Amino acid sequence: MKKNNPQTTTQQLTRLFVRLFVTILILVNLAFLIISSAYIYYQAERQSEQVVEAVKENLDSKYDWSAMLDAYLAKQDDDAIILTTPQGKSYYSENAHETFKQINRQNHYQNMVYSNKHIYFLRTENSHDFKIKVALNIDRLFHLIIWLFGTMIVINLIAILLSIPLIRRFAHKWSRPIQVMNNEIQEIQQGASTEQITVPQQPLEIRKLAQSFNNLLAFQKQALQREQQFVSDASHELKTPIAAIRGHVNLIRRHGQAKPEIIPKSLDYIDTESKKMEILVNDLLTLGRIERNTEVVKIDLVRIINEVVSEIQSVYPQKIQTDMPQVLKYRINSLDFHNIVHNLVENAAKYSPQDSTIVVKLAKNKGQVSFTVADNGMGIAPENREKIFQRFFREDTSHSNKVKGSGLGLAIVKAEADKYHGQIKVTDNSPQGTIFTVSFPTEK
Repeated sequence: MKKNNPQTTTQQLTRLFVRLFVTILILVNLAFLIISSAYIYYQAERQSEQVVEAVKENLDSKYDWSAMLDAYLAKQDDDAIILTTPQGKSYYSENAHETFKQINRQNHYQNMVYSNKHIYFLRTENSHDFKIKVALNIDRLFHLIIWLFGTMIVINLIAILLSIPLIRRFAHKWSRPIQVMNNEIQEIQQGASTEQITVPQQPLEIRKLAQSFNNLLAFQKQALQREQQFVSDASHELKTPIAAIRGHVNLIRRHGQAKPEIIPKSLDYIDTESKKMEILVNDLLTLGRIERNTEVVKIDLVRIINEVVSEIQSVYPQKIQTDMPQVLKYRINSLDFHNIVHNLVENAAKYSPQDSTIVVKLAKNKGQVSFTVADNGMGIAPENREKIFQRFFREDTSHSNKVKGSGLGLAIVKAEADKYHGQIKVTDNSPQGTIFTVSFPTEK
């Protein structure tokens, strides 16, 4: 199997434009031949018609046509005329008898015939019982056309030879932005300090490609920073309970026998911190499996919300009020929707006064399915409403130390909503608190 050798953009463009240029020249030459042939035919037909008309104006049987026919012809062109009278007598111009004898032996192409190294145009007409046959030599026209065509071929060859370096130069100019992009990308791969490639003004496609690549680099950089920050935050969150557990283990080892009363307190503390670690690890696993969970079926959202509300109501003292239809089905993974409902409702319970009411709503309108959770907690500052969905972000760090959780609940909600092309809206509640609204597009 033949393998194609890799070619640069300059080589490909040069080859393409040279082929295109040669094709255009070939088409132009073919058009010239066609037009020239038509011109020769038209001129020969017009000249023969003039000769015939001149003869027809003087038709008379009493004339001695053998002396008159030569006057209608250009002798240097070897033209010939045969005039046949109504009585059947034929008159020939000079050498016409021999010319027509040779012509009649050859094959005719329409009115054209090649005979004795000459090209003739034939015309035959009848007028008043006279028969006129004309053979016009059109060698000069053909020689002129051949000379012009040969001149064009030479000019074409010169044009092709001159165009190759010019085309190569322009192709190199057009492909230069791509070469610059490639060099800059290689420098970035080798750890260059630059974080973007140069965006050329022309051509437009290369400009858009460079802009898209720069956007991709920026996105990758942000993603890498987020992952690095995530690893740092996760390490920090795990470090605190691990240090506390190890501290109490060492305390039991050193003083457990002498002071057995410290053992129960240390075990309770170890149990509490290990539960924090368990919650954190489970939430991390949930974040990791969101994209892998692809089982999507139509489920009853109302049933899942009722299950979550009953579960949280048994743990938290706030009153949870629901406003939902009896049934509302939607294509979504049940565990994904459960995570959204559980995290939003539990988050509202954590940050709301114990004697407050949490309102949970589910509705379908205007091509969307909306799930809303409204609480009467401390509220969220407008400048932090985007940050709260970042991993481990907590708006009030002093209060957050008293609230159980991993700091990943809202990050999970955001990831689950994005998976189904949903939108999350955070607004103020009246007189205080926060309203979270998650909207999903309905099926088309």
